[in-house]
Amino acid sequence: MNPTPWHFWPIVTIAFVWHLFGVMDYTAIQYDFRPWYNIMGDRQQSFVASMPNWVDGTWAVSAWVGLIGVVLMAFRAGFSPLVLSISMIATVILTVWLTIFADPSALALAGWVPTLGLWIAALFTVLLWFYARDLHKHGVID
Repeated sequence: MNPTPWHFWPIVTIAFVWHLFGVMDYTAIQYDFRPWYNIMGDRQQSFVASMPNWVDGTWAVSAWVGLIGVVLMAFRAGFSPLVLSISMIATVILTVWLTIFADPSALALAGWVPTLGLWIAALFTVLLWFYARDLHKHGVID
């Protein structure tokens, strides 16, 4: 196992907080946590309540598997890039569906700032997967 580069822990920390927020968001919505749910408008609440089951499942995979992947990366587990790739694929599928195929789309429902946030989240998961894959290739994550 090669030495840990200086950027490893800051990136792992940012990724952990990022995915922890995703897990909190998903879990709060699933358990109908009113203070969290009430942040959304009525149209957004109706939209979330009527999402297809496969979208809800994809959201769960995106959030929970991403958090597990980051924890595995922190422990330098060799299969963490594989786990993070599953989260990345789920996040990209979710983002594409929400912005292109959903009726109403994220843009129509929430505006361009949250829609941009979705694409930034998808980009973050792609970059995190590339980072973990590169660390694995260089023997930092075994």
